[in-house]
Amino acid sequence: MPLPSKHCPPGEFQKPICVVDDDESVADSLQSLLESFGFSVRSYRSGTEFLADERRRLAGCLLIDQHMPGLSGLDVVDNLQKEGVQIPTILISGRLDASTKQRATLLGVRELLEKPVAAGRLIQLLRTTLAEA
Repeated sequence: MPLPSKHCPPGEFQKPICVVDDDESVADSLQSLLESFGFSVRSYRSGTEFLADERRRLAGCLLIDQHMPGLSGLDVVDNLQKEGVQIPTILISGRLDASTKQRATLLGVRELLEKPVAAGRLIQLLRTTLAEA
């Protein structure tokens, strides 16, 4: 799939995307890609770090890895729901089994993506998600 146009009108994506991944190279790559398309991005290395940041409530979208030490991506989503915080969430993982997919559906995760993530699909999905937020 070709990459979408990089042109973004000023202020189109004001709410930040929060990227949570314990793999620094993945998080940095995602941040660079998203910023090159005009998105505002905040990166976190763990679910605990993300949950400790009060700015999380201002996120337009959460892009989170499922398999991390400590809290998993779905554990973070569950914690947000218990706090009454609603953030559209895209879960990414190198392996998505049936139980993960079922739990993600129950928790209202918007989309599940397997690594490696296709850049064009991710950009389109984020644009749609933020436009609907």
